[in-house]
Amino acid sequence: MTTLEELKLKRQSSLIIVCTLGLAAIFDSNVRPVWMTNLFEGASFDKGAIGFVLKCTSYIFLALFTAAIMFVIHLFKLINYQIEISKLTP
Repeated sequence: MTTLEELKLKRQSSLIIVCTLGLAAIFDSNVRPVWMTNLFEGASFDKGAIGFVLKCTSYIFLALFTAAIMFVIHLFKLINYQIEISKLTP
């Protein structure tokens, strides 16, 4: 596989993440442990219905925060890949 083909594949994967506003990246095996942590673990109200609601809230908050970060990172990557591809094509 040539460098141009590799850049096009990377550009395509970054484009998918940008188009889904970063939500496609949170299911990557390297990113998933970040947002699957419970912010309220070990608190006195961690048990019962309130604990379940707080756990869900924690997952949603961290997932959206991680998705926003991945969106910005892959937006810059997408721009960089497009510049590199335009340099390589005649």
